[in-house]
Amino acid sequence: MNKEIKEILNDYALGELLSCEKMISGYSNTNYKIDTSTGSYLYRICQRQSLDSIQYEMNLMQALKQIRFPAAFPIQRKDKEYISLGNHHWVTIYEFIEGTQPKVTPKTVEEIALTTGQLSQFKNWRQFPRKNPISLDICHKLIKDFETSKYQYSNIFSYFIEQTEYLNSYLTQKIPKGMVHGDLFPDNTIFNGNKLTAIIDFEFSCPDYLLIDVGVAINGFCFLNNRLNRDLLIIFLENYSKIRRLTPKEIALLPYYIQWGGHGIISCHLEHNLLSQRSIKQLNRVNELMERVKILRQEEVIVSRLIQDFARSQPHFP
Repeated sequence: MNKEIKEILNDYALGELLSCEKMISGYSNTNYKIDTSTGSYLYRICQRQSLDSIQYEMNLMQALKQIRFPAAFPIQRKDKEYISLGNHHWVTIYEFIEGTQPKVTPKTVEEIALTTGQLSQFKNWRQFPRKNPISLDICHKLIKDFETSKYQYSNIFSYFIEQTEYLNSYLTQKIPKGMVHGDLFPDNTIFNGNKLTAIIDFEFSCPDYLLIDVGVAINGFCFLNNRLNRDLLIIFLENYSKIRRLTPKEIALLPYYIQWGGHGIISCHLEHNLLSQRSIKQLNRVNELMERVKILRQEEVIVSRLIQDFARSQPHFP
């Protein structure tokens, strides 16, 4: 690996490689912390993104940098480009930001809510058109692949078909759009104590209904022991509303978008790559999220009432 990194670094003004350390990998990328004579950086090997998708992400990151959005930004090569070709894979190098994944606390919920609201206010989102890579359309496509998939998961498949159909009418209603991150879970954030310093991994970012990020972030930061925590949910809504107030229609649809926050990630695990590869880690995560969504469905009336009560408590709510 050192040989490849040294060769790639020749295209950057980052000095000589001193050391590299493999970091805990996610499902999409393999990451290394590299130390050079000029500092520390994140060396990212893109395992499943197409070149067009990576370029989209690079362009979006430059726009977010202009508005000082808290993120880890890619480093330019000497030729002003951002993407390099490694050993049969694409490579990008990012700023390395010191910090950790957060624990779920009232303060970290407040931080992610304010930052989610900040992204929701990104004004130039129409300049970055593309289809959402985590969507109902993808769910319907996956369902068609279930019968012929290499690995069969009867319980997951039956749940997934029914829940996709259930959410369909709610998630297709017209509500405010903007730029969404799409995967606002703790492992895609960097905190210094209780202070958020950066959002990372914009692989799924795209223009879509803003309530998607609200539902996903609530899944990431408002659940304890796989159950929705009412106090944390209210903290999230109070702080998100400081940046952008939800419309009455969004208030009514939010319980279903919280369900989608789990269901959409299940679809991502099935697509990459549970249908074709066996992964105990991914399978355990899918079962956890599936149980979460089932409980949310059972408690739908309670969750809806809680959100409506919050909305009515807000001044000037229509």
